[in-house]
Amino acid sequence: MGDAADELAAEFVRRYWSEEEHLPKHERLRLAFADSISDGFWKPGTRLPTEAELVQVTPCSLGTVQRALRALSDEGLIERRRGSGSVVADVGPRIADPWHIRYVDPSGSGLPYYPVETRVVARRLITDRGPWSEPLGQGAGRVVKIDRIFTVDQRIEIYSEFYALEGRFPDLEQIALAQLDGINFKRMLAKAHRIPFHRIRQRLRFAVPPPHVAPHVSNGPGGAVPVLSGVALALNGEANYYQDFHLPLDEGELDLGFATKT
Repeated sequence: MGDAADELAAEFVRRYWSEEEHLPKHERLRLAFADSISDGFWKPGTRLPTEAELVQVTPCSLGTVQRALRALSDEGLIERRRGSGSVVADVGPRIADPWHIRYVDPSGSGLPYYPVETRVVARRLITDRGPWSEPLGQGAGRVVKIDRIFTVDQRIEIYSEFYALEGRFPDLEQIALAQLDGINFKRMLAKAHRIPFHRIRQRLRFAVPPPHVAPHVSNGPGGAVPVLSGVALALNGEANYYQDFHLPLDEGELDLGFATKT
């Protein structure tokens, strides 16, 4: 590799390689590329380090590197081109490893879930109280509310409402909205604030969507839709955030298995 390529590959490993030893190395490398592509470290059309170069800069064997790159290619994040190596695909604001919205892909593509893209549509500070207030310990304070559209497999649209206490995660209040598209909030916050996200508590209810949500979800008789709520908990049981997902009555299988320590 040239000096510039050496430095870029080393910076990639320094910033994104996970020390989570319970994960196999091929999964750690796949996650490192998924996160770095989502963050914009590798831009669409960028040629990634070759398999041999990745063997040099990571603690991975050639077979491990090849397995990670195949998974990334199957996921659509990269394109493997004969004679020119692996290139970052132009996939839009796709979220890496969603924790909540995991629609099962039965096609046998090699990945368990359909890809998910996200787009932020609104952000504001509110004093309103609701089902998020008690888990977050809102009291008389304000929360930051971020509304997003999740698009699964480019066909299923889900409206999400995310809540966190004001000031707890300043990034969410200050970053330009467009920069939050395609971002996995849990992983971003865990990395930026070194806050452990130990497990998720999920509940399902049925409710008529409010007016700002209704145009984005298909409902059934009576107008009610399933609403999946998720509370992300730290090791001490404290809630880091609360989130509601208004699910359309479209065909599909949603995996509600409980995610644990990250």
